Amino acid sequence: MFSSRTLLALVALVATLQAAAGQGKWHDGRATFYGKDGWSIHKGSCMFGYLDETAGTGWDTAAISDVSGDYQGSCGKCKEVKCKATGFRDGYGQWIDRKDVCFDTSASVVVTITDTCPCSYPGNYYSNKRWCCGDMYHMDLSLWAFEKLADTKWGVIGLSWRDVPCWHKPNKRAKNKYGQRSGPDMGPPGGWYAALDKRPFKKVSWENTQGRKLRGAFSV
Repeated sequence: MFSSRTLLALVALVATLQAAAGQGKWHDGRATFYGKDGWSIHKGSCMFGYLDETAGTGWDTAAISDVSGDYQGSCGKCKEVKCKATGFRDGYGQWIDRKDVCFDTSASVVVTITDTCPCSYPGNYYSNKRWCCGDMYHMDLSLWAFEKLADTKWGVIGLSWRDVPCWHKPNKRAKNKYGQRSGPDMGPPGGWYAALDKRPFKKVSWENTQGRKLRGAFSV
């Protein structure tokens, strides 16, 4: 039997180790997805350019709302995300039930913040106001990250997320339930090579290579 003092010490030790690793506590939110066109994830507001799929978090990226408390300075930082079986409201107050759509609520994926989900966006006013204006924490995941958590037919899911260092490896890595992976409609622009990916953390991710030849990815 542990004494209460010993248990408190163990809890404090775990918290200290997590802080040292740069891991924050889990928070609730929701997530939509983007990037079906194969290009939009490479045109993010963080200006990282076309992203090397085999480096860092690959094409597992996300945009966060410009009214979120952690928006400033978020470019290049990483978050660990899991699908959460829950219901929630959108920015117009509509209730959305997503209690039975997660592939595996214990599995997670690490995403790099590369873009913005603007609250005010005249070109897509209804949708951006629906998701990105701060009624709850919202993340717009890349298609490739979202499809590891739930079927894209649902459009939006409940989310658990926390801040992590970009080298963090999930205890249980999320995978597409159907063993599939969407392909981009378009390839990299002419003259592109891996060094043009401007993300601050680009250590080669062997999980993202999927048997493909590495394209000169490197660490910075």
